[in-house]
Amino acid sequence: MIGIIGLSHKSAPVHIREKFAFDKTESARLAKLICQNKYIREIVILSTCNRTEIYFKADECCSSGAFNIIISYLHRQAEVGDEMNKHFYRLAADKAITHLFRVISSLESMVLGEYQIVSQIKEAFKNAEENGTVGKVLTRLFHKALETGKLVRSNTQMSTGAFSVSYAAVEKCNDQFRNLKDKNILLIGAGETGELVIKNLFKKGCKNITVTNRTAAKAEELARRYSGQALPYSQMMAGVHDAEIIVSSIATKEPIFNATTIKPHLNGHPKVMMIDLGVPRNIHPDVTELSGISLINVDDLEEVVAGNQEKKQALVSVAEDIISEKVTEFSDWLNSRNLSPAIQQIISSISTVNSNELEVFKKFHSEEDIQHMEKYGKHITEKLINSMIKNLKTISDNGRQTEFIKVVNDLFSQTNEQ
Repeated sequence: MIGIIGLSHKSAPVHIREKFAFDKTESARLAKLICQNKYIREIVILSTCNRTEIYFKADECCSSGAFNIIISYLHRQAEVGDEMNKHFYRLAADKAITHLFRVISSLESMVLGEYQIVSQIKEAFKNAEENGTVGKVLTRLFHKALETGKLVRSNTQMSTGAFSVSYAAVEKCNDQFRNLKDKNILLIGAGETGELVIKNLFKKGCKNITVTNRTAAKAEELARRYSGQALPYSQMMAGVHDAEIIVSSIATKEPIFNATTIKPHLNGHPKVMMIDLGVPRNIHPDVTELSGISLINVDDLEEVVAGNQEKKQALVSVAEDIISEKVTEFSDWLNSRNLSPAIQQIISSISTVNSNELEVFKKFHSEEDIQHMEKYGKHITEKLINSMIKNLKTISDNGRQTEFIKVVNDLFSQTNEQ
């Protein structure tokens, strides 16, 4: 069984999502821990600012049992109780496959058509490979997902134009300041999200850009590419003093500053916009208590991108047709892989019984009787095999419910041994 358990900007606000935001090290530790459970065979963990999802393959276990296993590990990792369960969605079999293909095609993104999710999924899968938590099934699933996302983008033009949360952040700045080009901008964080912000600000004509990052070399490289300047991370508050726009997108478990810590460093700008693109949040909400400061986070940007969403809805049906076709392709492969061993066990077991009984019959009957019995035995054998295979496909939902396939495998393997 393939399953997904997760939450996203559609099911949980940012203050809930940040409890389940895992960095690379935490994701690796959690995946390895879950894979120690005898029922969970493969794991990929995707954790972004808008979603945390665990993709898994479970064997010899019903879907509800597998979901309960995963959620129990999540509770322990995030140190929360059952009250969080209402924010999680649980998907199995084709629904799970469809969801992944929709995610990588950006149909589930806050900004329809954004491309950043592709690199995030690639990174999540790469990490799972390095950690040894993926096998043949999830490997094929994620390769098919990447193939699907590429087809959607090449056939719909969905990724053209301004379709990222980073762009939406820049648009928000443009709405707030008449002379955006002249504003002093501090970017905290030099990762992919940070670079997209700088790129879009640069396109707007902004030149007064300062970049600070824990790794100084990254800040310097990013600032150089977009005619900005780098600032040592230890001097971040000096950058805060000069900035009228502060954009933060770093990985942190606790806010990097709040109203108390930032107040002494403000220089009296009549308006300071802070954009928090981090999950967990980088900036404490209490900064809005200070005069002149406005703060927006990733959830607030939904209003900005609403217009683009409407323009793209016409492309969604094309994308969904592509996704449906690719889900069928993968499901056919997976179901064939799941059913094949059990079908072979049925054929082998019934054929062996027929052959053994025929050998006994031959000792006591004439050649003419034997010929009739061989013909009749072949007819009965084929009828039984076809009936059992049909029933197997029905009770296992055509190979999706692997726990039923396991029972059949065990049953007929015992028959073969006898």
